[in-house]
Amino acid sequence: DLDSLVAATDGIDTVLHLAALTHSPRETDYFAVNAEGTRNLLEACRHNKVQRFIFMSSGAAHPDGGAYSASKLAAEQAVQQSELSWLILRPREVYGTGGKEGINQLISWVRKFPVVPVIGNGRYLLSPVFIDDVVSATVEAVFGTDVEGQTYVLAGPDDLAFTALIDRLADYFGVSVGKFFVPIPLLRGMIFLLNGLNIQTLVRDQIPRLLCDKSSPENPEIPLLNFRPRKLEDGLRECFPREG
Repeated sequence: DLDSLVAATDGIDTVLHLAALTHSPRETDYFAVNAEGTRNLLEACRHNKVQRFIFMSSGAAHPDGGAYSASKLAAEQAVQQSELSWLILRPREVYGTGGKEGINQLISWVRKFPVVPVIGNGRYLLSPVFIDDVVSATVEAVFGTDVEGQTYVLAGPDDLAFTALIDRLADYFGVSVGKFFVPIPLLRGMIFLLNGLNIQTLVRDQIPRLLCDKSSPENPEIPLLNFRPRKLEDGLRECFPREG
């Protein structure tokens, strides 16, 4: 809502834009919130002469990533075309928040269950990045006023196939985990039925979002943001320290 955003940005010199809609059965919702909402926030910032605008996008911002990804790309374009001093951050697969989505969910499954579901062939790549490393880089972006006009990917040091990530997690926790491969057409059918029953545990565009070809820099370190991502096992030790 533009009026509420004008009020919220009054007297503000820097905006860190973290808000987004991530799960919806309706593609139009993503664009209404993520793209148009960002344009409204940019307009509010222009009205109030906000000096800097930092946008938390997504490592899944990709033309083939479904509606969520497309909405993030549209928001990025609006940021880049604005008159503000801007910076865009694209975090990859963040873990360590204790949440129940993404890699946090996978960690929970590996620890609890003898078999873990794998969508498709499991060869698509993920780049796990520890939450503290993302937060540290974001804080650096806020206070590093000489950093502007760039788009940075906040990725972990390793690109791992989904199946390889399961193996790394199982090895860390010292458990044996099997893999149950779920064909993509079957999963699409399940999501269609669930959404038809107004059960939104999964939504359609999560599939292309997972499978799209996400890019990570060869060297993930970003000196300007003091971003030096730790390896997966080092991040896990922060949340799940081993005894002894």
